[in-house]
Amino acid sequence: MDEAFREAVTPYEDAAAGVPWPWSVPDGAWSWELFCALPEDGNRYEVVGGRLEMGPPPRVIHQRVSDNLYALVREWSRRTGAGEVFVAPLAVILPNTASYLEPDLLFVAREHRSIITPDHVQGPPDLVVEILYPGSVRADWVDKKAVYEKALVPRYWVVDPEAKTLTAFRLAEGRYQLEGRCTGEASFTPEGLPDLAVDLAAVWD
Repeated sequence: MDEAFREAVTPYEDAAAGVPWPWSVPDGAWSWELFCALPEDGNRYEVVGGRLEMGPPPRVIHQRVSDNLYALVREWSRRTGAGEVFVAPLAVILPNTASYLEPDLLFVAREHRSIITPDHVQGPPDLVVEILYPGSVRADWVDKKAVYEKALVPRYWVVDPEAKTLTAFRLAEGRYQLEGRCTGEASFTPEGLPDLAVDLAAVWD
């Protein structure tokens, strides 16, 4: 841990009432330095609207769906030159939201590639995808959705591997509107992403 991280963490290491780091950091006090100082202990940490959230490592079904969806979107992005696709863990800093997130999948269009830095993405991606797992339902459907909306992320998809459903939202006048909900082996063709067709049968395979 370098000196900047040490300075950020020290005030919270000897917390009152024996509350251990990182839970000793109060809501709203999270900085980028504090987020980067979180332990690499196999858990998944994010700061959502100023609050620290921790989840267990993803299950096999989650990773399988993530890999399949990534392959589909990556093939499209490379074929069309539309941009770059990334999978977690990769931190995204969303200005004015007090949030440091690691979406399951994100796409940055070629014309917005300036938000990609060597270490993270700083700014709203053009598409964010969250894949549900036990314990993430409220965060993905409510808390993170509100953060992505506030950050003006143009497209947000929620994928449910258990129900085999993809729900897509698209930003319109600053608010998310339902673009579509596809289930089973349907194919989803999002508006505004030319030639991208998401074959759900291949996603669940």
